[in-house]
Amino acid sequence: MSRSIASRMRIVALAAVLAAGGLTVGATPAQAAPPGCSMGAGHYESAGGFINAYRYWFCDDGNDIPLSVSIQRYQSPGVYSTVASGSGDVTYYCGGTLYNVYRTTGTSDFAILCS
Repeated sequence: MSRSIASRMRIVALAAVLAAGGLTVGATPAQAAPPGCSMGAGHYESAGGFINAYRYWFCDDGNDIPLSVSIQRYQSPGVYSTVASGSGDVTYYCGGTLYNVYRTTGTSDFAILCS
């Protein structure tokens, strides 16, 4: 068997293994929403003042369920440091007005003058 055919067979075998693994992971059930509830997550901020993040199951009956939430500051590619964490909502108070990038649980990165 030539090297190129053997190489192609290894690639096909690897793809089959990865596909099977993906199906196994995909078959794992996700956490379902409690009846009558929907997930809500977000943040609001004031430059140089604070960042507030929230994450809840908001329920029709008014009995909202707090979930874990954190605020993280970007350090370098792929590296963040947690500056505040809690349940339901959490606030990080800025110590200055330097430009930084943050993210909160369930939201995308955002930039703000907050250090």
